[in-house]
Amino acid sequence: MRVRHIQDLRAGQRRQVQGVVRVSWLNRSGEMQTVRAKCTDLSDQGARIECEQPVEFQTQVVLQAPAHGLIGNASVRYCRRSGVKYIIGLLFSSVPSEADQGRKRLIGSLPGTRALDGGS
Repeated sequence: MRVRHIQDLRAGQRRQVQGVVRVSWLNRSGEMQTVRAKCTDLSDQGARIECEQPVEFQTQVVLQAPAHGLIGNASVRYCRRSGVKYIIGLLFSSVPSEADQGRKRLIGSLPGTRALDGGS
């Protein structure tokens, strides 16, 4: 059996982060949905979050972190079930130079693990 390795095609460096974020979007019936999620990594182009609720492919979401404010607007690139949670990949709508101040502060910080809630 051959094992196929998938190459990471991201242009930017992925940074591991820890912390709670708030994810908001409009559902199919036009109602605002907001859930708490755990952000596990962040790059210039996107983020990966873990959440208890699925979010549909290509849904436009707003990502916020308590200590940093607005992280950015993004679209859902994938949503995969993993046990009782969902792993969701997000692609930001703008690059960091045009992004919200919260994401600029996070991306501009020193390399390594970064806590989103301001703690370690």
